[in-house]
Amino acid sequence: MPSGVPPRFRIRFWGTRGTCPSPGPRTVRYGGNTPCVELRAADGGLLILDAGTGIRALGAHLMSDGDDRTAHIFLSHRHSDHVLGLSHFAPLITQTRAIEICCGDGESASLQPFVDALLSPPMFPYVDGIRSRLDVCDWDLSSAREVGTSRVHRFAAQHPGEAAVLRIDDAHGPAVAYAPDNELAYADESEAAEAWRVRLTAFLRDVPVLIHDATYLESELPKHVGWGHSSSLEATRLAIACGAGMLVLFHHHPDRDDDTIERMVEESRAMAAAAGSALRVLAAWEGLALTV
Repeated sequence: MPSGVPPRFRIRFWGTRGTCPSPGPRTVRYGGNTPCVELRAADGGLLILDAGTGIRALGAHLMSDGDDRTAHIFLSHRHSDHVLGLSHFAPLITQTRAIEICCGDGESASLQPFVDALLSPPMFPYVDGIRSRLDVCDWDLSSAREVGTSRVHRFAAQHPGEAAVLRIDDAHGPAVAYAPDNELAYADESEAAEAWRVRLTAFLRDVPVLIHDATYLESELPKHVGWGHSSSLEATRLAIACGAGMLVLFHHHPDRDDDTIERMVEESRAMAAAAGSALRVLAAWEGLALTV
């Protein structure tokens, strides 16, 4: 971002881990909370990508920031690691601001019964009025969803049970793409797989920041075909192909220690350099703040 130019979006990571929370000494640097990413648009719009356990800390932060504008939560899909924190999101409990939630996974079932189940016994104790405080929206996936000057587009990811790759645009075009659960499967050279990757690459073309699933090492891929996740080097290959400015490795495996994640970053940077790409690569950690 050139000096003196206001950022299009401010990005902050509150949860970066996949599958299940994994606190402990081996995950201190990159964090153990499950997916939650905060986007602040130039017009002040608040977009929250996923409601994993990281949303609890975000909720506490929002309680103290003095801003009461609507929080728009976009779920990439409904798996537990992406929704576990919703019932512990402080603004929802205290009703300090309007909250809207929608999901881009493409499932035909309405989101309302799913959210009701998350916020009701036996999943969560009865709290008077909590379900009515949340505006649950069914997303017409044939069109973008607008939040002020931001537009949220979705693309069907390769993940069991359906999931979405989300791309957030503003008046200047694509700004941030979010693909927390997405199996690129470059080993699959079938016509269908190749065609899907071509469409995905076009959807992500020239995005400044790509946040992508990097659950596996290359050596782990053969045993996890069809599990719906990618390796860090596969994510790097995609980022180079689509011309992304920055790749943020995300959805770290719950058993992945900090040192191994750092080696994965180094391998991805070496891959980009060997390809002659100017791609910047880093791994998401809790508290990481970026601007576009």
